[in-house]
Amino acid sequence: MGADNWAHCPRCTVRKWAELNKRRIKINSMYGTVPVDEFDAARQALSVIEAEAENARPTFREDYEIYGADTGAVTVSYRGECQVCGLELSLREEHPIPGVDIP
Repeated sequence: MGADNWAHCPRCTVRKWAELNKRRIKINSMYGTVPVDEFDAARQALSVIEAEAENARPTFREDYEIYGADTGAVTVSYRGECQVCGLELSLREEHPIPGVDIP
């Protein structure tokens, strides 16, 4: 059995929300120091950016495969890579099926 999937990159997600949090803190610090309309405009702009971040397309391609029961050992293979930041993960595990000795 094999499959592929698109997911949200964990590295990009952490970076994006950290940046948005910095912006939120900066905007909140404006309270009472700038005109109300300027403060409200900054908050509105941030909410638009947050909505865009929530609806961002997935950029982390995952490919995985599970096979091998007929050989006496099940193999799980996984590879993922972000198309934006280049984060990569690859692993392969093989597990013998207990009580099965196939020559």
